[in-house]
Amino acid sequence: MRTSRIGAAWALGLITTSFVTGSASAEELALRRVMLSTGGVGYFEHEAQVSGDAELTFDVRLDQVSDVLKSLLAMDPQGRLGQASLPGRAPLSEIFRDLPFSQEDLSSTASLLRALRGQMLRVSAHATTMEGRLVAVTEEKVSLGEGQGTIVRNRLSLLTPTGMRQVVLEEADAIEIVDTRLRAQVEQALAAIAAYAAADQRTITIDVHGQGERTVRVGYVVAAPLWKATYRLVVPKTSGEAKLEGWALLENMSGQDWKRVELSVASGNPVTLRQAVYDSYFVNRPEVPVEVLGRRLPPVDVGAVPEAEVAEEADGAGGGRVMMRRGFMAVPSAADALMFNAQPAGEAPMPEPSPIAEPSEGATQVVFHFPDPVDLPRGQSLLVPIVSESLPVERVSWYRYDVDARNPLASVRLTNDTETGLPPGILSIYENTQANEPPSFVGDARLGALPAGEDRLVSYAVDLDVRVNREEKFAQVVTGAKIARGVLEVYRAERRTTTYKIKGAADEARVLVVEHPRIQGFTLKAPTEGVIGTTDTHVRIRREVPAGQTVDLEVVLERPIEQSIVIGSITAQELGVLLASTEISAEVRAALEHVAALQQTLASREQALALLRTERQALVSDQDRLRRNLASSPQGSDLHTRYLAALASTEDRIGELDRAIETADAAVRVAREELADYIANLSI
Repeated sequence: MRTSRIGAAWALGLITTSFVTGSASAEELALRRVMLSTGGVGYFEHEAQVSGDAELTFDVRLDQVSDVLKSLLAMDPQGRLGQASLPGRAPLSEIFRDLPFSQEDLSSTASLLRALRGQMLRVSAHATTMEGRLVAVTEEKVSLGEGQGTIVRNRLSLLTPTGMRQVVLEEADAIEIVDTRLRAQVEQALAAIAAYAAADQRTITIDVHGQGERTVRVGYVVAAPLWKATYRLVVPKTSGEAKLEGWALLENMSGQDWKRVELSVASGNPVTLRQAVYDSYFVNRPEVPVEVLGRRLPPVDVGAVPEAEVAEEADGAGGGRVMMRRGFMAVPSAADALMFNAQPAGEAPMPEPSPIAEPSEGATQVVFHFPDPVDLPRGQSLLVPIVSESLPVERVSWYRYDVDARNPLASVRLTNDTETGLPPGILSIYENTQANEPPSFVGDARLGALPAGEDRLVSYAVDLDVRVNREEKFAQVVTGAKIARGVLEVYRAERRTTTYKIKGAADEARVLVVEHPRIQGFTLKAPTEGVIGTTDTHVRIRREVPAGQTVDLEVVLERPIEQSIVIGSITAQELGVLLASTEISAEVRAALEHVAALQQTLASREQALALLRTERQALVSDQDRLRRNLASSPQGSDLHTRYLAALASTEDRIGELDRAIETADAAVRVAREELADYIANLSI
C-alpha cells in the first residue's frame, strides 16, 4: 500500500503558509509583580525589555479575558502605545463561516475532498498524472483474503477531457488543488487550527512604538482566591504586653508559575465588578415586511351622470419610514487597577529587606509588601509573615447574655498601637504561665478589622469560675408636669432596670466587661462610671470583681414619654395618679388639687340636679297613671275623689321640683364656669 506517501505529498502541496509578522520583534511579557486583594481579585503586572518598536505578547486564560480587557493597564514611559489585539471568542467559527468546507471536513483527506466536490484536482498515481473535475469520493471495502479481514478505501472519480477516470485515494502519490485561491483557503484554515489549538486561552498582542531600550509594563486585574490572615497571640499571665504574629495564607491559582515575583497583599473592601466584555452582543432590530405594490383592476364604466359629477381630489397620506434608533452598548471603561509602588528599573537598589512584610496604609486599604521576591509554582499555597509586634493587652471576662447567660468568656482586650491597621483573621491564643516554659494553647478567636489606635475584645474560652445572674424590671414613672393655658403636659419615663449579680472567681480577681443591649430611643442613666464604649448594638461597662466576692451591677435605661392632657377632660382617677407622684412641683400640685376640688363641687351639683330630674320624671309618669285611673272610676265615688286628691298633690310636687331644678341647674352652670375660668387662665 502507498498510504505513507500521501502524507508527504499532501504536506508539500497544501501546507505552505505561515503567520505573517511585521518588522517589530515579538517580546514575551514576564510576570514580575502580584498583589492579591481581599476583594477576591489580584493585580498582575508583567515586564519586558524592548528596543524600538516591538510587539508584546502574553497568554490569558479564556475565563479571565473579560477581566483583562476591562482593566488592562500598559505603561511605556519613553514611548507610545499602539493597539492591543487578540482573537475573538470563537475565532475558528468566524474563519470557517465563509469557507466552502468546515473544520470537521479537515479531519481526513477523504472528508475534505468530499467537501470540494466539483473542484479541479491534479492527481498523480502509478507514474501517471491526470487532471479533472472531482465528481465523487466513494468509500469501498476490500477483502484481504480469507481470515485476513477487510480494509476501507476511497475511490476518486474525476471528469477529465478524455472521459471519466478513477483512482484509489490511498494509492495516490500526490493530490493538488488546481484553484490557487481555494488552495490558499485550505492552507489558511490549517494554519488557524494550529494557531488556535489551545481552546482555553487567548494570546494578547500589544504594539509599542518608541526608540531606545526601555522597560514596558503591562498590568491587569483578574479573579484570584481570597488571601487569608491568620494570627498567633502569646499573652502573659496578667495584663501587659502580648506578642502578636500575623501570617498571610495565599494560593497561586493564576495558571502560571511565579518566579522571582514581587508579592503584596492588600486588605480592604473594594468594589469589584464583572462584565462579559469579551462576548459579542448584537442589537435586536425590528423586522418590517417588504412593501409590494398590489395589482389594481380598473372598474367597468357603466355611464356617467352629469349632475352628480364631482371633481374630488384625494390627497394620499404617504407614510414616512420610521427610523428606529437603538442605543449602542456603552464601551466599558477600564477599571481602576490595584496599583502599588514598584521600583522601576535603573534606580538604586533597595536596602536589605526585613523578613516581615512592610505595611503601608492608604485611604481604603492596608497593603503588605514582601521585600524578598517569591517563587510559587501554580497550584501551590504559601504562608508568609505580615506582622510581628508586641501589643498592649488587658485580660478581661466578657459577658453577653445572648452568648452565654451564665458565664462570661475569657477574653483579652487587644490595643493596636502600631501605625497601620490589621486585617481580619482567625487568632490562635497561647498563654505564658511560667518563665522559660513553652506557651500553652488556650483557645481560638476571631479578630475583626483593627484600625490603628483602636482596641478589640477577642474571646477564646468560657470562664467557668465566674457566674452571672440577670434580673430585669420594667416601670413607668411620672418625672414632671407643667400647665400651659389649660393643657397639662405630663412627663413620664419608661424605665428598664437590669441587675447583674456577679459571683467572682474564688482564687483571683477579675475584670468583667458587660455588654448590655442598646434599645432604640432609650438612653443610659446608670451607671455613670465604668462605661468604656458602645457598639452598634451594645454598651460596654467595666466592673472589677474581687476574688471570692459577689458584686451587683445595675444598668438603667430610660425613654422619655410626653403626654398632653386637656385639664377640662381629665378624670378624677387620672388626677389621683398625678397627685400621688412625688416628682411634680408644689405649684402644679396645688393647682391640680384646686382643680380636683372644683371638679368635686361640680360633680356633686350635677349629681343633685340629676336626682331632682329623676324624681320629676317619676312623678310625671305617675301622673299619667292617675289620669287613666281617674277616667275609669265613677264620678262622685270615693275612689274618684281620692284620685283627684293624689293628682293635685303630684302636680304641686312637680311645681316644687321645677323650681328646685332651675336653682340646681344654675348652680351647676356656676360651678362649670368657675372650673372653666380657672383652667383657662391656669399656666404654671
